[in-house]
Amino acid sequence: MRIFLISYCLAVISLFLPGTSACGLIMHTHGHITIAPYIHGFNNSKHLYPGYRSEFMTHVDFFSIKGVIFNSLLGTTTLISKPDGEQLKMDRIRYTLTPGLRYEFGDFLLKGTLHHECIHRISSPEFKGSIWWNSFQVGVGTKGAYYLYLREEFKNSINKFLNAWDAQLNFGYIVPAKNTLVSGQNHDYQYELFSLIRYELGTFGKYAYFASFRQHLWGKSDDSPEHKIDITLNLFRKGTVNFAGLFYNYTIYDTFSLDNYDGLSSLGFKIIF
Repeated sequence: MRIFLISYCLAVISLFLPGTSACGLIMHTHGHITIAPYIHGFNNSKHLYPGYRSEFMTHVDFFSIKGVIFNSLLGTTTLISKPDGEQLKMDRIRYTLTPGLRYEFGDFLLKGTLHHECIHRISSPEFKGSIWWNSFQVGVGTKGAYYLYLREEFKNSINKFLNAWDAQLNFGYIVPAKNTLVSGQNHDYQYELFSLIRYELGTFGKYAYFASFRQHLWGKSDDSPEHKIDITLNLFRKGTVNFAGLFYNYTIYDTFSLDNYDGLSSLGFKIIF
């Protein structure tokens, strides 16, 4: 990971050195914002009853050097609970800070990221501190499987049955927790394997219809797995630049012990920018 950080810094410096070619500033931002109340499966998760989830994810493409695009992801997920007879209160915050790079070729892209993630509980004491980890991730997929190119799949099509598929596959090595600045703390995970399959149904009028299937597998130090599978149905109104619409998400199966949604379904509003 140190090599990755050093190479990232050297790439920034090389942008300003004389003789550097095939490079340039991009400064392009894209991502999504969501707000969603959980509408079913309350009894399966006492911490989320009835439960609201708000998410903000923004990607920034900083610059490119010979086709390699250097970027970052900054994201926060806020979980709000409402126990019986009580007012809404903050339950926990999960945030992500991820520098990375990607290379695009044809209809595909290849990416590598240094992923930092933290889960901080607010509604109850954290006697051992928050949970956080670092991982080095690599992934490959079709462009339409990423928010950066999702709008391009629908923008220029009108009243068209697309019947198209996009997918991505990612692997991450998680640094063992040793309660240091680099390693993380309060977890026992070693690796993760996660993927997405997206089906673009088509466009009818100014609306776009698509569905997503996600799975995430975590491997622990004792060789036991934890697994999450969910599906999302989407109905979006196409804008000139951004999309906005409704989505329905259902977690079919979830054994992830740090942030569990097994059996929960939500109906929410999302903006893709």
